[in-house]
Amino acid sequence: MKGIQQFRKNKQGFLLVDAMIGVLVVAIGLAALAALYTYGIGVMVSAARQEKAVQIASEKIELLKAADGHSEADIKLIAEHINSKENNKILLDNIEYSIRAAVGASLYDTNRNYPGDDTIYPVKVTITWSDPRPQVLTLQTYIHTNE
Repeated sequence: MKGIQQFRKNKQGFLLVDAMIGVLVVAIGLAALAALYTYGIGVMVSAARQEKAVQIASEKIELLKAADGHSEADIKLIAEHINSKENNKILLDNIEYSIRAAVGASLYDTNRNYPGDDTIYPVKVTITWSDPRPQVLTLQTYIHTNE
């Protein structure tokens, strides 16, 4: 019994050091969780802005697809309307999205073996915004023309 009492007597303060190390480990863990939470919120906000850009680009693609089956001139006219100063910027949640529509044979991917159907007309809509770095999103499709 005397040995156990001697052991306890020499280990006074051990629980205090143990508690301080435990508090330090918990504090580091909570700091890591706070950093992870902050990063997650940033990613969520960025994803929401990218989703809005996709919605804007999809709307403009659908506007261009309204000319499906019409002439190239009709498609170019719609693209010019999209690119006009009144229509090429949208402000959502204090973020300005810039819109650019491009149409024509110059959009064909030269690396692909395209069949060369003259009734297929390529269109591309590009959305740019800052989040806080510049971001770019591009949607491309083909529209059938009557020419």
